Parts: sequence; structure tokens; C-alpha cells
Amino acid sequence: MLKVGSIEEKGGEYSISREYYRQGMIFKDEDAYRNRKDEPCYVPELSDSVYTGNDILNICNGQQEFADELFEGLDWQHPETLIEDWIRNEEWVICEGCGKLVDYGDGCNDKVCPNCGKEVEP
Repeated sequence: MLKVGSIEEKGGEYSISREYYRQGMIFKDEDAYRNRKDEPCYVPELSDSVYTGNDILNICNGQQEFADELFEGLDWQHPETLIEDWIRNEEWVICEGCGKLVDYGDGCNDKVCPNCGKEVEP
């Protein structure tokens, strides 16, 4: 499993050691993301914001498949920023009916929310 950099907790503070990955200097731990949801799994470049697997899942409204795709895509930015980019680029859509994410890009072009059945548009 992918591991980039390292992180240690010392007295409630984190000591972060970043390494280069794709586009930036980050910490990223796939094993922590997949198997230890309450442990740090990602720290973006130029920030000391520490994200756990549960944080990423919560950002994605509890939708595991979107959280997995988001975690995979992270390579320098905050998760919230990458979601904003994907929504702006019409890859993901937020359903106006229920607020859940809908996969609109990559050839999927889901036109109906699988959660509530409402038609969605970018």
C-alpha cells in the first residue's frame, strides 16, 4: 500500500515529514486510510491540516466510493479543494434533492441521483 512521508503524534502535536508525490510534498498513508479510519492518513502541501479516513468520508457525505476516489486523487491540495475542482469541472455533482454526490464525469454522466432519484445537472 502507498505510503508517502511519515507522521508522529507527540503530546497532542503532530510531527510531519513530507515527501514528494505526483505534484507536491505531502504525507499520505493508504493503509491508515483503509484500515485505521481514526488515524492520520493525509496532510496536504503547505498546510498542517491532518485528515483521517473518517474525515475524508465525512467530507464525502458518508459515500465510501467517493471518499475512495477523493483519497486516490489527493496529491498536494486539501480534500475540500479537490472536490470543488471536480464539481466546477462537472466530474461530480451535488444533488439538489438530497445533497449527496453524484458521479457525472469520466463517461458515467449519471443523470439521476442514485440516492433519491432526482434528476441532476452540473
